Amino acid sequence: MNGESNLIKLAVEGVASEEGHVRFDEFLQKLEDLLIALNDVDRIVGNTQRPALYYRLVDVSHGSEVAITLEPVVRQRMPAARAAREINARHTRFFKELSAIKMNEPVSPDVDERLLERLRDLVEGIGRTFQRASISNSESRVDLDETFETNIRKLLAEEDSSYGGVEGKLDAVNIHGALRRFWIYPRLGADRIRCDFLPGTADEIRDALGHYIRVEGIKYFRAPNPYPYRIAVRDFEILDTEEATALVDLRGIAPGATGHMSAVDFVRAIRDEWD
Repeated sequence: MNGESNLIKLAVEGVASEEGHVRFDEFLQKLEDLLIALNDVDRIVGNTQRPALYYRLVDVSHGSEVAITLEPVVRQRMPAARAAREINARHTRFFKELSAIKMNEPVSPDVDERLLERLRDLVEGIGRTFQRASISNSESRVDLDETFETNIRKLLAEEDSSYGGVEGKLDAVNIHGALRRFWIYPRLGADRIRCDFLPGTADEIRDALGHYIRVEGIKYFRAPNPYPYRIAVRDFEILDTEEATALVDLRGIAPGATGHMSAVDFVRAIRDEWD
């Protein structure tokens, strides 16, 4: 591959509700997901925690879609031929895994859940926050569409997703670097739920630490659990502490709550609940 063929282009088209434009916070999140995925591939290929490459922005365009083009650069000084090999190995591997997911083929054995989750995050919001998206180089293009989302969810054993809200106490947070996560501990249902939050909300997350909160966003489930294991947070609020604490009194008081519903229908109803 020559230098130009190692360029990576991310293109995103907005939804009609935003007049075809892409929200800045959503696009920024996609850029971050892409960078982390690239760094994870770098980590796997190089068998090291520190990426060998960084990326510089070489082109931006805005027509029917917003598109940015990234150029990989080797961090450490080295002969040009070796630098080209380092870049090519990571670039080729990245598109190999993307293509395998899109074609519903096995990914490489050393691809771990961490990388798969970030690739899944790239397609998160299809049809809701963006209309379509793609990642391409000079030789190939992979559409981030419903097929890609379905296939990667299979790899993650992710059965379902829905938009809704969950309440719990915010007792742990990671606001350093690109992995913006906190964990809530509900009084009912799951023991704890991982919450990924948007850029620019770290101060609000700090203020909510130790409080009982309600988060809203895309909830992700794994079979056979009816409760989400992860939420892509789009909004949250601090709840009244006394009201939230009283929820513990509800535990176990309605053993016949499913009524005439089957277990499958009851689980589905819980997952799709908008509260």
